[in-house]
Amino acid sequence: MKLTKEAVKSFVGAFVVTFIIGSIVINGGEKVSWDDGVLKSAGKFMGGEDNELTGNAYGLGSQASMDTVMEAIAAYSANDTEAELSFYSDEMNENGGDFTAEWHESMENLKQRPWAVIPVRLQGDDKDLVLVWSTESREWKNGSKQTLDLFEVFAVNAEGKIGGFSQWSSERRDNEFSESSGGKFFGRGESKYSGRPFVFSNRGEVEILEKFFADYNNMDGEAVAGYFADEWTFRAATGGTSQRTSEGMKSIFDSLDSVTWTPFSMVPIKIYDTDPASGVTVYSTEKRVNKDGTVWEKDLVELFFFDLEGKISGVEQYVREISAE
Repeated sequence: MKLTKEAVKSFVGAFVVTFIIGSIVINGGEKVSWDDGVLKSAGKFMGGEDNELTGNAYGLGSQASMDTVMEAIAAYSANDTEAELSFYSDEMNENGGDFTAEWHESMENLKQRPWAVIPVRLQGDDKDLVLVWSTESREWKNGSKQTLDLFEVFAVNAEGKIGGFSQWSSERRDNEFSESSGGKFFGRGESKYSGRPFVFSNRGEVEILEKFFADYNNMDGEAVAGYFADEWTFRAATGGTSQRTSEGMKSIFDSLDSVTWTPFSMVPIKIYDTDPASGVTVYSTEKRVNKDGTVWEKDLVELFFFDLEGKISGVEQYVREISAE
């Protein structure tokens, strides 16, 4: 099933997976209850000193709660939005109903196959937690496909409605997308990094470049200079390489009347298992109007290299003429 941020927030029992499983299966010698040789409760809730349920054990939840979750999953697999939402609480529908409808509208086929389901309840609580292990296959209307192994925890309230759920997933290696790494680094020569895949970088590079573009279009040389390392390398589309300084960026607009730089895409990546230094591939169009009236306008593909301090340490630029058609 598709997870929303609102669903996570509404899920009071969204505990760490290892905690929930450990509470049920691996008891710590406390709060264990047996009845005629049958284990009735085990585990321990460690929610904190300010939680009145802290220290309580877990027992089995109700069959009705499990049935509710299984019926909701069946509706989800049938791509039946209305039926699926009927199993959710009013609050959950208010927070995530539109998202759920949009999700189903984008799907050609959905199939979630649970292979283990366990309902549990924390002693003193008024809701059940239903633990579900499953495999889910997704096929979008745009033709994309994905298969996931899922672990989900559903909170079923006293009214028998699903009030929220949390989801953990494991990607299949043969999926068309969602891989955590991909591609291959060759390098201009053999090195210890040759053959390694790429991974996405997430050090705020895209956000930095968005601000950089805004300051550039405002022709704020002082601000633009602040994005660069004290010394950085520029590899021009003409083939030349020059060493530049951040100080020199303060005057780059002196000969210009206006600039318009429009990005179309930004992809931040780094080589797997290396230091945090990264690169961002940016596809854009830039138009410069010089004070003498001449105009420079190109399609650009540029590689922005970020150092360990998050400053731009290099730019490699490729240019394509814009067709008049």
